[in-house]
Amino acid sequence: MKFVYLSLIVFLSLTINVLAANAVAANAVAANAVAANAEAVNNRAVNDERFVADYFPSGKQGNYGVIVLTGSAGGKTNEMAEAIANLGYPTLSLAYFRDGPLPEALELIPLEYFEAPKQWLMDQKETRADGVLILGLSKGAELALVLAAHDADYKGTVAVAPSSVVWSGIPKDTSTIAQASSSWSLNGKPLDHVPYVSRTGLKKAGLSKMVYWHTASLANAEAVEKALIKAENIHSPFLLLTGGKDSVWPAKHMAESLCGKANTPENASVCTHINYDEAGHMAGLEHFTLGESTQSTSPVYKDIATFLQAIQ
Repeated sequence: MKFVYLSLIVFLSLTINVLAANAVAANAVAANAVAANAEAVNNRAVNDERFVADYFPSGKQGNYGVIVLTGSAGGKTNEMAEAIANLGYPTLSLAYFRDGPLPEALELIPLEYFEAPKQWLMDQKETRADGVLILGLSKGAELALVLAAHDADYKGTVAVAPSSVVWSGIPKDTSTIAQASSSWSLNGKPLDHVPYVSRTGLKKAGLSKMVYWHTASLANAEAVEKALIKAENIHSPFLLLTGGKDSVWPAKHMAESLCGKANTPENASVCTHINYDEAGHMAGLEHFTLGESTQSTSPVYKDIATFLQAIQ
């Protein structure tokens, strides 16, 4: 087990700053998903003091609603939400930190926070009332899988650049990250998480890139074992999308681990993993557009649409 985590040293290139930058970039490139689409969805801010979100109706009745979660940049990813709504799924673009009254830091975000928006979406007249779907990007993918493992109301999950573990939170003052608690909490208690080790020794050894910092953190086998997301508790279909040239974290290897735990002889196909060999961290969403010229050629678009349409 220790060898597996140490072997990630040539694969992982995550930094907190790079992760945030990638999340910002993901939101920016997702704008292409709607820029080429002639029929814009009319979204509206949700007037509910319990959560911060924008709603994108689809104009279709009877589909599950979809909750979309951004990554470590925080806020909402409305461009991606509009893209999903244009597939015919009413979509809630949900913020969970760094937006209005929400926490500034990605630390100890309570899983209970997501109950109200989930129920709100199920209560809409155009959505199904027996559950929702959820799509997360990077850090949001980690969160989506955590939620699905805790709550059977999530009837399908799309995780783009997923993690197989719960990571330490990202405090507002990142110089204190080695002392940070978990990203998520439940019943007032932090979820088990992989903490970040100090970078001092790594820098002295000439290993200044954050890739080595995260690799060293993953070498904490005891913490990793406790922090593993319980994919075996996810009984609804989930789709993991990864890039073979991911320079942020080893999403491909973590996706393989997740599917290995979830797919059993009794339920052999609950988890589907698709890796795009030439794609980066966002698994090709950098090129995800909804124009007619790209709908038939974008593998990411087709795979997301096919997965959603297969859920009954």
